[in-house]
Amino acid sequence: TPGSVVRNAATSATTASRTVTEKSIANAKLKSFRQIVQSRVSARRFQPNANVPDVIWKDILRMTMTSPSGFNLQPTHIILLRSPTLKSTLSKHAMLGFGNQYRTTDASGIAVFCSDLEPSKRIDRIYEMERSEGGRADGYLAVLRVAASFLTGESSTSSNGGGGVGGGRGGSSTRLSTILKQTFTHALSPIQPMPTMENVESWSYKNAGIIAQQYTLASTAHGLSTCMMEGYDARRVKEILRIPDRYGVPLMVATGYDYDTMEGGKEVVHADLDEDGRSAEGDDDDDGVGPTERTPRLEMNELFFGDTFGE
Repeated sequence: TPGSVVRNAATSATTASRTVTEKSIANAKLKSFRQIVQSRVSARRFQPNANVPDVIWKDILRMTMTSPSGFNLQPTHIILLRSPTLKSTLSKHAMLGFGNQYRTTDASGIAVFCSDLEPSKRIDRIYEMERSEGGRADGYLAVLRVAASFLTGESSTSSNGGGGVGGGRGGSSTRLSTILKQTFTHALSPIQPMPTMENVESWSYKNAGIIAQQYTLASTAHGLSTCMMEGYDARRVKEILRIPDRYGVPLMVATGYDYDTMEGGKEVVHADLDEDGRSAEGDDDDDGVGPTERTPRLEMNELFFGDTFGE
C-alpha cells in the first residue's frame, strides 16, 4: 500500500542517516587515537617549574583507572610525585644516570607505579564489588577466589580475608609454590591446554606495564610529554616515598611540558574541563553510540596517592 511504501522509505532513510553518523564517529575516533599514538615520544627534557593544572591530573588519572587488569584485581597504585623537595631528594639519592636525574627534578610530576606483590589480599574486596555490581556470571564468581590466587603466583590458594598488610606468606614458600604449580601445569600441557605459571612479581609487573601505557596515552591526549624510566635504586625509592615492603616499583613515568616546545614559543593548549576534571562539553561517555558497561573500580583515593604512599 502507499502507506507502507512511505513508512519503508522513511525507515530506510533513518537507517542510512544513522549509518552515516556512526561512520563519522568511528572515523573521528580512529583519527584522534592515531594522532595521540603517533605524537607520543619520550621527552629528553622537561620545562622546569612548569605547573600542570589539577583538573588535568584528575582527568589523566580518571582515564588511567579504566585500564584492564588480571581478574580485575587492580594491583597497581600510582604515587603522583609533585613536591619539588621530594623530587630533588629522589633525583639525588635514588635515580641512576644524569638524564633520569634531571628529568626527575624538572618534570611537573613523576608517576611512580607500585605493584602489589601480595595480590591475594585484594581478592575479597574485588569479589564483593563484582558480586554487588551484578555484571559477572555466577560461574565466574564461583571460581574467582581460587583461580586468582592460583594464577597470580602466590603461595596460598585462598585470600587472607581482611586485606591487611601482614599475615601473608612469601619468600621461599612462594617460590616453592610457583615451582610446584609450574611442574604441575607443564606435566598436563601435552594432554590439555594449561595456563603459563608466573611468579607473583612477573604477574604484578605485567599489570603495571598495562596501566602505565594507559597513563602515558592519557597524558599525551592532554598535550603533555612523558618519559618512562626504570633506572633507579628501588630500595631507596621505597624508603624515600614510604612504600611498604608489600609493593614493588617496576617503573616511573616523568610527565610535564616538553622543554624544546616551550622554549620555541609554543604553549600547550589544554581542553576545557570543569573543576572536577571532566569535559566541559558534557558527558564524557556520550559518543553517540551509548554507554559502555565497565567492571567495577576501586575509588581513586585507594589507587592514587600524592607524593608518598597512602597520602
